[in-house]
Amino acid sequence: MPKSDRRAGQNIRELSLKRRVKAVISFVTAVLVLSMPILWVEASGYVLKQLISNNSSQAKSSLEMPLIFYVMLIVIALSLVANGIVLWKRANNADQGAKGEEVTSREMSQLEKEGWQVEYGMRLGNRLGDADIVCISPQNRAYVIDVKSHKGEVRFNGQQLHRRMGKTSYPFEKEFIDQTMKQALQVKKQKSLEFVTPIIVFSDAKVSLPSDRVRKVYVVEKCSLISLLKSLG
Repeated sequence: MPKSDRRAGQNIRELSLKRRVKAVISFVTAVLVLSMPILWVEASGYVLKQLISNNSSQAKSSLEMPLIFYVMLIVIALSLVANGIVLWKRANNADQGAKGEEVTSREMSQLEKEGWQVEYGMRLGNRLGDADIVCISPQNRAYVIDVKSHKGEVRFNGQQLHRRMGKTSYPFEKEFIDQTMKQALQVKKQKSLEFVTPIIVFSDAKVSLPSDRVRKVYVVEKCSLISLLKSLG
């Protein structure tokens, strides 16, 4: 499979833009929905006024809509606004993720100068999205790196990764370990490689684990990524 020429964070920046466009469409549609009764009454009243000039006020009053119709329009508009807000927040999260990939790519640039092959945003099959970073060392060892931009302190409770913010611990929205292992297997298949080592790197969080490897997946902070890759060769 040919190497992708995509930049670090490009895929997720494009996703963020799509979400913002959809959010704006939701906001605009909400305004149009709320404007419907006014536009309808004004337009219809104008037409009837031309036809029945001596009784225009009565014609206009006959066009008034029942209260339930206005309630329905308000509910629809509020739903559209709520959907737009959710999409906008998801776009912000995507931009945060893209920033994490871009920052990590600057760390990777020194490896490229040393002969490493680095690819960003490789499209994967089996509904796995894309691999943030795929790299191959001069010794022909392959790695897939899943970049996470979460904040806080990353820990392992014996079953899965979670993060600590202050005194409270939160589970991650996905099972990162399994996800990265699946990505490694898919990269191995698509690139016809013998083995691909899975790595999770947190670009903006502190990693506090007993070991840098959890269930065959390396989990490190951004500042430790390059030293890990060089040590693995």
